[in-house]
Amino acid sequence: MKHWRKTWYSLVGPLMIWVAFIIAAPFLTAGAIISADILPPFGVVVIRTVSLFCVLVLAPLGALAEIAPPFVTREEVQWRNRNSDTLFEIDVAWEDVPFLPPILNRIRSTPTKHMRQERTEGAAIVEAKSTTY
Repeated sequence: MKHWRKTWYSLVGPLMIWVAFIIAAPFLTAGAIISADILPPFGVVVIRTVSLFCVLVLAPLGALAEIAPPFVTREEVQWRNRNSDTLFEIDVAWEDVPFLPPILNRIRSTPTKHMRQERTEGAAIVEAKSTTY
């Protein structure tokens, strides 16, 4: 019954918030600008093209390939590293690597044995302290 918590928790990370924003914001902005009727027809076409690009290209890159602007990936990496015990069953560390510098970065995971050793050493120290008292 605990698996749904992991799924839900991973959906509220900074990357998924950015994906939701990149889907909603272009439609709302384009709709507001177009309904104001202040642009010539060519401007309307440009606004619609840019908003469709954001929705059809940037949102799938973020959701499926974990590719986003550097400020989003930086926050996502910090969030995942901080919550790795809740999100993942194995020891893993996350980092963002350039994908299309300086516009887009992607998130990459690497297995870590260092954290596992720290946990076992920490547990041994705590156990040793508890047996001495």
